[in-house]
Amino acid sequence: MGYFTPIKTSRASEDVFLQLKAAILSGKFKPGSKLPSERELTAEFQVSRGVIREAIRMLELSGFLAIRQGHGGGAYVTDLTLSHVGNAFLDLFQTNTLSMTEVSQVRLFIEPEVARLAALNFNATHLKRLDEAEANEHVAFKSAPDQIARLTNVHKVLAHICGNLFFEAIVRSMLKITAEIVMTVVPDLDILHGPGEHHAVIEAVKSGDASRAATEMALHLKTFSIEIVELEKVYRRHMMQAG
Repeated sequence: MGYFTPIKTSRASEDVFLQLKAAILSGKFKPGSKLPSERELTAEFQVSRGVIREAIRMLELSGFLAIRQGHGGGAYVTDLTLSHVGNAFLDLFQTNTLSMTEVSQVRLFIEPEVARLAALNFNATHLKRLDEAEANEHVAFKSAPDQIARLTNVHKVLAHICGNLFFEAIVRSMLKITAEIVMTVVPDLDILHGPGEHHAVIEAVKSGDASRAATEMALHLKTFSIEIVELEKVYRRHMMQAG
């Protein structure tokens, strides 16, 4: 191969991880492609198989690789998506580095702006997706995860319509953290968030009224933010007891 530099430090697995990550990011290994075998990587890096396995595991946990078993199995490069950003922020929240107070403050600043931009960018090509997102809030939910996914999808659709990929990544990250709390400590989701609560925002976006879209989104988030901040306390207690 000739891609990599032999490892001669005490931090061998981390150095292998960094070189493999750089190779993936630079395009030497495309999404869907298979990494060389453990034997090949061991020879090229001149380290033990244990070091290679640890580096592969680090790449898997970071979202760069997916491990497949059986015939044709091995370490395959994943297609990096916005979900990786969300996973990173979720890790920060779960380690108590990031609080729901901070998340809610950011939501109250960003999501009204997302709604405003969505109203400005809205066109006929967006209509079906937005209407479907609203309609799906009123179907029978199959499970709690299904209910959360349907009740938050409007936020994801608006973030996509707004046309700013960074805003979309942030919105999805905040929704992932919120879902973690709700799934863990809220037994009855209807009490916290019911179907149809996005209607005013959606109508403002569809009519192209950017100012009203931002106002309606802020109103929608205000009460919910207070409740979710309080629920974080329950979540933290639950996690301490579980640990």
